[in-house]
Amino acid sequence: MSKEDPKPGRWILPVVIAALIGFTYVFVNALPPADVAASTTTTSSTSTTTTLGSTTTSTLPTDILAFLAEVDRFEATAADLLTELNSVNENWENRETTGATFDETLDGFTKVHDDAQELANQVAATTVPEPYPPAWPDTITVSQDLVTKAESVIAGLKAPDDGTERRTAVQAYNDATVAFAAQLDNVRSLTPK
Repeated sequence: MSKEDPKPGRWILPVVIAALIGFTYVFVNALPPADVAASTTTTSSTSTTTTLGSTTTSTLPTDILAFLAEVDRFEATAADLLTELNSVNENWENRETTGATFDETLDGFTKVHDDAQELANQVAATTVPEPYPPAWPDTITVSQDLVTKAESVIAGLKAPDDGTERRTAVQAYNDATVAFAAQLDNVRSLTPK
């Protein structure tokens, strides 16, 4: 029986989508404001002054842009980990078809746990510019919850039940990922306009 994944590469699409969303967000926010209004004003000196003033006030500082790019990266990483965990779990659920072994499944869940711990470490070590510091402690807490939920998935795999504990833990990990993304949205909402 082959141990190869019957559908190799199915994790690529979620990674590409998450990367596209992240890059789009970063680049759209980095664009200078459109000066369409400048072409409708009658006094050219006024339009130049208005354009310069609006460019200065609406462009975000470099540290905030870099921070928002990190926030996007954190969200994309969490989405990738969720996809990986669900894929490992699905392979285990269908092990008669996929040939997934206990050791392979344990290794897969352990990798997600270790990568979630690395993500939580990076979130905790992030330099947070103003005005984001008030929201960041909650972000650290929610990122650490991903690690705790991954530990529960591993414990559920090892449990002597019919798989209910593992399935419940996998759902809890899915919920924790949604909560992490929502917290990152809360952080983004503090961005100055």
